[in-house]
Amino acid sequence: MDERQPLFGGNDEAVKRHEKKEGQRNKLGLLLIVIVILAIVAAVVAVIVTRNESESSTPTTLPSAVKMENIRKHLQAFQEIANNNNNSNLPSRSVLNSYNESAEYVFKTLEEKGFEVTRQYFTIPVNNEGTGNYLRTTFQNVNFNFIEGAEFNVMRYSGNGLASGLLVAPEDKTGCNSTSFVGFPAEAIAFLNYTEECSYYQMAKHASDAGAKAVLIANTESRSSSLPSRSRVTGDDIFSDPLIEIPVLSGSYELNQRLSSMIADTGSLTVNLMANTSNVWATTYNVLASMDRGNKQTMIVVGSHLDSVPAGPGINDNGSGSSVNLELALQFAATGAQPKNNVLFAWWGAEELGLLGSKYFVSSLTEAQRNNISLNLNMDMLGSPNYYRGVYNGSKANPAIRKQSETLRFLLQEDFCSKGLPMVILDFTGRSDYGPFIDDNVLIPAGAVATGADGSKSMAERTAFGGFANAPYDTCYHQLCDNIDNVNFDVLGEMASSVANALQVLMSEDNLQGFLMQETASYLDALKCVLDEKSTIIELDSVSMKMA
Repeated sequence: MDERQPLFGGNDEAVKRHEKKEGQRNKLGLLLIVIVILAIVAAVVAVIVTRNESESSTPTTLPSAVKMENIRKHLQAFQEIANNNNNSNLPSRSVLNSYNESAEYVFKTLEEKGFEVTRQYFTIPVNNEGTGNYLRTTFQNVNFNFIEGAEFNVMRYSGNGLASGLLVAPEDKTGCNSTSFVGFPAEAIAFLNYTEECSYYQMAKHASDAGAKAVLIANTESRSSSLPSRSRVTGDDIFSDPLIEIPVLSGSYELNQRLSSMIADTGSLTVNLMANTSNVWATTYNVLASMDRGNKQTMIVVGSHLDSVPAGPGINDNGSGSSVNLELALQFAATGAQPKNNVLFAWWGAEELGLLGSKYFVSSLTEAQRNNISLNLNMDMLGSPNYYRGVYNGSKANPAIRKQSETLRFLLQEDFCSKGLPMVILDFTGRSDYGPFIDDNVLIPAGAVATGADGSKSMAERTAFGGFANAPYDTCYHQLCDNIDNVNFDVLGEMASSVANALQVLMSEDNLQGFLMQETASYLDALKCVLDEKSTIIELDSVSMKMA
């Protein structure tokens, strides 16, 4: 039988007509399938295009733009600059070593990206400390040679030289007033007690003006556990106040007791001392960079110090903060940020000599310029190996700027808080470059972050952050080993994120002053993790921070 024959009878024509209809039907089906497939493909493509257009139309924010590989690249550049230092046999980026090369690296990198960059020059004294210092006396035919570092120190910016003479205390034993030295014997060595009533400089200057050959300022019982101070014996305005020209030494409480007892037993005591030190004047500079974007009457100053100590390359202190600052600036330019408030990025010189770069910047401002600065954000030591995540406690600022500084504190906490990262709240001491901004004579609100210096990690901090209790946050603080291998890149990235988040919010505020002055309670309400997760916040106002 013909397999094409209809089941219910028919003829060949019928078969042919049937075959023709079947072919047409099959072609139509294929066409419909192709049309459906094309429609699906078109829909998928449309979704992808729409998503891409949506993503490309969403502005890139600073927190998402900041990249750790860029920060690492800047740190490596600072390391190489320190290694190539030709001014001493140590890798260093201090004022008299390779600071200028570091500053030029930042300057040129910013200039290439379209920033208006300036060098703000200033001249300062730089103290060089020598060896062979001594403090000696003879009592009842016994020679006493006191131990430097444990029993005495030569104070920084002390005058240089040898001195020998009677050790004499003025009437009030502090020398805070020039009248304290009425009748002071000529050529004697002034023996003074530490006090918080006046500065080391005032004490030493009054003694010098009275004809003292040298000064010994010893700790009292209130500082019985403290080592002899190595603080700077300089005036409030180091740029204009004259330096002390006679040797100035500090002493421990035990030394104070011993010498006082010797004087009481014999009625007088002669001491011999030497301060091997020198002060040279040098010109250095800050690097300041901005773009013509945002309201210049509500300026945000984002700062970090760029110099190191002479003893090492300073990659954590403070290549870390300066590298984050540079990455923030470069991404600010790359993302085409259009801030409501102008941003000035600053790299301070001579911080390690007493916050001198930031002090000079603030002191050089006119009243109008000062009033145009809404706040300062500061970054100092952001990659300590035995770290904590630290936010400075703006809640303890001068009442005139407390509300604003407190808002900055909570804003800097926000990124940690949202990620469930523990943090410590640090004492608002002013011992980094935010200090000149919050000075009682300036009163610009500030916020700052840090990860620890030479203080010792507590057990509570070890529980929160890991690491080693009873060990320094940075064992290489101010040492040769503060190199790129000393940096904890994980915490460095977290600190960078915190500052980037804060800057993004601040520069985008239509009413920056209103934002800073908002009621703390309402702001905290938006940061419920600060309230609900108090276990992640360690209040450590007494935590040991770096001494500038």
